[in-house]
Amino acid sequence: MKRASIFLPAAALLGGCISLLPEPPPPPRIFVLEAQNVSQLDGAPVDAVIGVAAPTGERALLGADLVWRTGDSIAYVAQSQWSNRAADALQQVLAETLIRQGRFRSSTRSGEARADYEIRWEVLDFEVREDDMKAHFVADVRLVAQGRRIVVSQIISTEAPVSDRSSSAVAQALARAARDGSARIGEFAANAALEASAAAADQARAASINR
Repeated sequence: MKRASIFLPAAALLGGCISLLPEPPPPPRIFVLEAQNVSQLDGAPVDAVIGVAAPTGERALLGADLVWRTGDSIAYVAQSQWSNRAADALQQVLAETLIRQGRFRSSTRSGEARADYEIRWEVLDFEVREDDMKAHFVADVRLVAQGRRIVVSQIISTEAPVSDRSSSAVAQALARAARDGSARIGEFAANAALEASAAAADQARAASINR
């Protein structure tokens, strides 16, 4: 009887309102990274299909978190995430941008269909920097022809101001920088592919004349 009475107070405490466990954190705010409004490009159409490879880069930049950089250190914006991994979202944004710009016959994510050209790219920067309060997007872009031949490569860089330190302002600035970067990649790829196609046609004509 005495042993049972020792455990009664503890049982009474557990049945009350006192909790020894910490309160769960609030759920993160989810932000969407998508192409949205894309302007059609001027210039001659490119009679080719272009594929968009998944971007490579540092895992910290291409995950689901929004990245804030201070000097040489990076941190994730608290309680905030993209609705998808940044790598997957950026690939989709670029593929949609290329279609809506209207220069290529079509675009697709690599592996989904046969393509005449492919964009392979490494994201070097996709973060907000505290030193200038801007979102930065930088990518090393390569246009690859069939046979894995690199036609041309270029560093594409864009930035967008961050109005304040709120998570929504950070997400909006990063999304704008990514969309502007995708638009520039699309223009670069279309012009390079047009020149490559014209050069290939000239070589074919020259070869037929020499026969």
